[in-house]
This record gives sequence, structure tokens and C-alpha cells, in this order.
Amino acid sequence: MELKIYPSIENAILLCLLFLGLQIGFGVLTVFIVTLFKGADQFLEVGIATGLTNLIAFSIVLFLGFKKTKRSFNDVFKFNKVSPSLWFTVTLFMAGLVIITSELDNLVNYLLPMPEAFIQVFDMLTKKQIFAVEIIIVVVIPGFMEELLFRGLILDGLNRNYSIKKAMIISAFLFGLIHLNPWQFYSGFIIGLISAWICIRANTILLSIYMHLFNNLSYAVTVKYSGFIPIKGFNITKQGEFQPLWFDITGAVMLITGTLLLVKGLNKAKNLKALPYIA
Repeated sequence: MELKIYPSIENAILLCLLFLGLQIGFGVLTVFIVTLFKGADQFLEVGIATGLTNLIAFSIVLFLGFKKTKRSFNDVFKFNKVSPSLWFTVTLFMAGLVIITSELDNLVNYLLPMPEAFIQVFDMLTKKQIFAVEIIIVVVIPGFMEELLFRGLILDGLNRNYSIKKAMIISAFLFGLIHLNPWQFYSGFIIGLISAWICIRANTILLSIYMHLFNNLSYAVTVKYSGFIPIKGFNITKQGEFQPLWFDITGAVMLITGTLLLVKGLNKAKNLKALPYIA
């Protein structure tokens, strides 16, 4: 039987299980320590501990997985340059996507209300957290570490072993599944699918990292400062509340325009790479 390039589907699942095991184990230890040594600001302590444990868990999984690939860093993670026009296009695309997914969140929460316990966890990491700590644990760590794992290590292996479509779907499914709740699964799957497609077409992980950072930062800022944002239902977990129609239409126009420009830009970049070099 021909040996597959690491990681295969089975390897990718094991990497996710290893991460979840480390995350849960560290989480239990964190709760125990914080409970045992209560400080003046327990929210801050939990926030910092959450960030550190996630960073350690991701680092362990990425280190072990990368060592097994036996390939160079950039061959696996693809930190290749991006044309300036694509940065603008992805920004427009993400602005529209954030608005549309926010409204989808409202619909999902209307059909399947989020338990109060989940809301309290999200509030603890956002509304009740120091903004600098919130940015690190909600934006920076997930934005970089999750992309390195799913659009770097896992997607690279799957794309080498299977069809592009299969690699995109499986990596996106695992990305959604690892959040361990239905309210983040569907959005994780959608963004994971789009990010995987862009990563493969552009041959760089930088745009995927930027998209992840953009998405999480918009959520962190709007939730933290919801009182200063006069748009009902935007990134707010409240059953039965939806965004204004004009806001949804604006988001749809931006998303469609961004998608058309993105497809055009990626095709142009691909064609330029295919041209022979003439001295």
C-alpha cells in the first residue's frame, strides 16, 4: 500500500483530538488553579490562563505535526507574498461576509437559542475582559494558530493526498467541529471552506490569517463596544433580534462585489505565475 504524505485524513483527525485533549486537560487544570487561588480579578486570570493554555496546546500539536511532515517550513505553511490589490479585495469581501454571517448567527440563535452558560463564557472572554487581553485570546492566538493548523499543516497534507474539493471540505469540517458547539460550527465551516479555497488558489496562508484576524477582531470590537454601535443585531447574541434590512443589503452587495473581484484577482495572479520568464 502506498504511503500517504503526512497528514492524511486519519492523521488530521488525530491532530484535532490531540488538541482537544490538551485543551480540555489544561482547561480543567486552569479552573482548579483559579478556584484554589482566587485573585482580585478572576475574569482577568481566566482570560490569561485561557490564552496561555490554547497557545501551548496549539504549539504542541503544530510542533509534533510539522516534525512528521519532514518538509521545510514554507513548503508546509506557505508564507508567500500577496499582491496589494488582493489585500484590498479580501478586505471588501470580509466586510460583507462579517455582516452576512452576523445575520446568519441571529437566525441560528432564533431557531436554536444559545444556552445561558455559553453566553456567559463568551461574555467573560469579551465584554468582561480587559480589551488588550481580549484581543490576544480572541483575535491574535486563534487568528494565527488555528490558521497554521487548519490552512497550513492539515490542508497542505490533505491537498497532497486527495482532490482539492475533498481537502477543502474535510479541513473546513474539522475546523468547524473543533469549536465543539453548533453556534460556531456552521460559521467555522463556511469561513474554513472559503479560506481553504483562497489559500490553495493564492498559494499563501497570509490571506487566510488576515481573514481570520479580520473576522475575530470585528466580533471582539462590536461586542465589547456594542453600546457605541447603533446597529441592532450586529454581532449580538440576543434571541429574536435581527439586523436592519439596509444593513443586510449593504453586506450582500459588498460580499458579491468582493467575491467577483476576488475570483478575478486570484485568476490574474495564477495566470501571472504561469507566464514564462523572459530576460
